[in-house]
Amino acid sequence: MIPPGTLVEFLQAKRVVLALCLRQDKPGRVFVRTDEGREEKLLEDKVLFSVPGFLDPASPHELIDAALRRAGREREDLAATIPLADLWALLHEDNPTEPWSLTGLAEIYFGGAPEPVQLSALYRALESDRVFFTRKAESYLLRGRAQVEETLQRLQVEANRLKEREVLTPWLSNLWQKPSPNGGVAFPEGFEDACRRALTWIREVSLQGVEARRFKDVQALLKEAGISRKDAPFQIMVKAGLWSEHENLLLHRFRTSTDFSDELLTEARRLADQAEPLADPSRRDLRHLECFTIDDVFTTEIDDALSLEELPGGGIRVGIHIADAAAYVAPETPLDLEARCRATAIYLPDLKVRMLPPPLADEACSLVAGQDRPAFSFLVEYDQDDQQTRVEMVPSTIHVRERLSYESADEALQAGRWQRLLTLARALRDRRRAEGAVTVPFPRVNVRVDSQGRIDIEREAANAPSQVLVSEMAVLANRVAGEFLAEKGAAALFRSQEAPDKPIEDAEEYDPARAYAARRFMRKGTLGMTPARHHGLGLDYYSQVTSPIRRYGDLLMQRQLKALLAGQPPLYDPAQLEELLAALRQPLEQSDALERDRRTYWILRYLEERLWQETDAVVVANHPDKHIVQLCDCLFETECAHVPGHPLPPGSRIPVRIELVWPRDNVVRVSPVGPEEDPD
Repeated sequence: MIPPGTLVEFLQAKRVVLALCLRQDKPGRVFVRTDEGREEKLLEDKVLFSVPGFLDPASPHELIDAALRRAGREREDLAATIPLADLWALLHEDNPTEPWSLTGLAEIYFGGAPEPVQLSALYRALESDRVFFTRKAESYLLRGRAQVEETLQRLQVEANRLKEREVLTPWLSNLWQKPSPNGGVAFPEGFEDACRRALTWIREVSLQGVEARRFKDVQALLKEAGISRKDAPFQIMVKAGLWSEHENLLLHRFRTSTDFSDELLTEARRLADQAEPLADPSRRDLRHLECFTIDDVFTTEIDDALSLEELPGGGIRVGIHIADAAAYVAPETPLDLEARCRATAIYLPDLKVRMLPPPLADEACSLVAGQDRPAFSFLVEYDQDDQQTRVEMVPSTIHVRERLSYESADEALQAGRWQRLLTLARALRDRRRAEGAVTVPFPRVNVRVDSQGRIDIEREAANAPSQVLVSEMAVLANRVAGEFLAEKGAAALFRSQEAPDKPIEDAEEYDPARAYAARRFMRKGTLGMTPARHHGLGLDYYSQVTSPIRRYGDLLMQRQLKALLAGQPPLYDPAQLEELLAALRQPLEQSDALERDRRTYWILRYLEERLWQETDAVVVANHPDKHIVQLCDCLFETECAHVPGHPLPPGSRIPVRIELVWPRDNVVRVSPVGPEEDPD
């Protein structure tokens, strides 16, 4: 029986509650007032500790409440002074596995019979302990030494993180409001590593989103710092001066190398300076030919040149001369392994990622005008009726006499130069069409960004004579290579493409709506080791060999061709080539994604600069509630609402206004300029 005026302690929701017994209610049950000012009934067997005669139950409530709070503080203060580590160490020396009662532990620590306040304080200390003791029923057990050490280390880590968080939150909030000037970010003294670690986590979230391992940690940190923007992780990297406003996230995500190591650059320079490739006596000297190149004005890796010779009887010999990268890059060397990892050069509006280092890609291998260069030449002869009569492939030495841009080449062709070659190119194209080739002209759109961030978009003609000439000569060389490799039965990489899902009508001129519709039925081209028909080109055999400076697969095939022509066994057997092909697939897919993503990003930035301006578009498809339109200047496709009361069939030209651009999300919103607003 607990008399009125007794101080009692009991557990409620895992908390030790102090209360004053006000009266006996029923046998085994008392009515109490708790330290939180509540009056409730309590079973006597729930009482942990009691102190009779603590306070007159008739005292004012304010006095009772204050006395209970004082008693609670007294016990908490005493519990905080109990060194459980010392008590554990003392007991662990003698019998580390013996169970202990609360009273037994109190007798050892306090000495003699413990008072209720001492029992209460020790009980509180033990219940909040996560390191030294564990409770089993009514007894306490000592934790093992290894477990204690591990727990102490973990708690120290947690304490450090809590302290770091107290510093990181205001630091991050300040960085958000006041970005670091001129790049670089200042860290609080003593917490440099913690800040760098936080930025590493934020970087991972910027790149991987919800898949990042520390996504939840970063979200919590940003929330504490009061930062709620959707793109906050990316913006923090910018504000910290670690990324630019236009940072290419896919480069980071794919871990694409944009530079070469000093060792590779040194080796490339050594190879570029050697004379062996040009001194090779097996090369045919073709320096007498009037070789010329046609490339974009910004191209530095020139990997193909053309020549034309008149033959007796009205025939011609066409020369398609390919840079002999295999003469410089030997298999399994560090340069070769690096090129294999890259798989291809990547051309972005604001960056060029080479497959080979510049001393080779831009200099020694590149077919630079005015310089002798080693080449691999395709010499194809035609009679006066443009029928092929002879084919020869030879390692050679050439001297390019003239470098032309596509624009200057068009001017030269219009003036009558190389007309015979252009006539042949068109004849070859017509023959491929007759064999089922799909010809859907599509203009090239060149997107470039200069060092000042200025965006230039240039749309070229879809079917310019220079483009027909260059593309058909490349197709010719790749066809010849494919036929030769297939005939020899050698391991090789073949390009193929299945037939369209439905017939596609040929076109001479670019038609946006027709080209858009045709894309829905075209099948994706594939790269494999089995010769198969390329329906898009109308060819049975096609192996790409014309860009060995820029495509690793072309370099492999150049090596294979040179070995076979020299009468040697194939350099690569099927198993080796299959392994190499497997290694190329991922970097090739990533390069496609990089070029597509970055091109779209800069087109959207270009459109962002023209927000609220009007521009021309062409309707390429219709849906019940919207058009799909193609913006004429950049060929970007997006949705557009219907013009009320003016249904527009595909092919219709329509003025639109750019209303919204989100470059990071690939979003553009345009609206039609109604007839009453049409400036025309």
